[in-house]
Amino acid sequence: MDIATLIGIIAAFLLIIVSIVMGGSPMAFVNIPSILIVIGGGLSASLASYPLPEFIKGLKAIVKAFKPTVPNIQEHIDFLVNILTKVRKDGILSLEAEIDSFYERDPFFGDLMRMLVDGIEIEQIKENAEAALTKYEQDLSTEIAIWDALGELFPAFGMIGTLIGLIQMLQNLNDPSALGPGMAVAMITTLYGAVLANAFAIPITKKLKYYKDVEMIVKESYILTVNAIDKGTNPNLFRGTLNTLFGIKGGE
Repeated sequence: MDIATLIGIIAAFLLIIVSIVMGGSPMAFVNIPSILIVIGGGLSASLASYPLPEFIKGLKAIVKAFKPTVPNIQEHIDFLVNILTKVRKDGILSLEAEIDSFYERDPFFGDLMRMLVDGIEIEQIKENAEAALTKYEQDLSTEIAIWDALGELFPAFGMIGTLIGLIQMLQNLNDPSALGPGMAVAMITTLYGAVLANAFAIPITKKLKYYKDVEMIVKESYILTVNAIDKGTNPNLFRGTLNTLFGIKGGE
């Protein structure tokens, strides 16, 4: 669980709500048509930009911002170094019994280790890995792009709602008492759009981008592991390579 994501988003909304309550009536900030315009419009326009399966998958990616799939980095490094140590001691065929556990950890890694144990040339393994990695990166980028689009569309539809409200307000210029409330309602949609973008969609986008970078490095470490096994690299030397890859300094 990424507690920072949860705390950050909840805190942002709480601070806004507290400020509203301290400043007056909270119900003055509730307007159903404005909610429909901002949320419904933002989601609809985003849906129009992507195929339905990709759009649904992108929305579900919010789970990754709260519960990322990346492993603990130090544990991950120890795991990969132990594999090299085992191969150095017992030979590559000793990994045959662990293939299922590799798949459970990561199907990408399982495929690499299966090909290695089956005796496929390392260059062919690398080519297959790079192709799979390209597709994986594309999928992650699409998920991020959907949330990035929402971060842009929520404020845009907030402005559209405001314009609608202003037009409706101008139709009642003959009633001065209606101008103030009308202006307030018109501005609410802009507020909704700004809040949803800056306190929700944009933070989710940034967190997904962060975890995408980490996941790509993890995948790269699997390719390095297969290559190190093939070349018979010293496990201690390989640990240093992984520490550099993940930006871990000596002694950390």
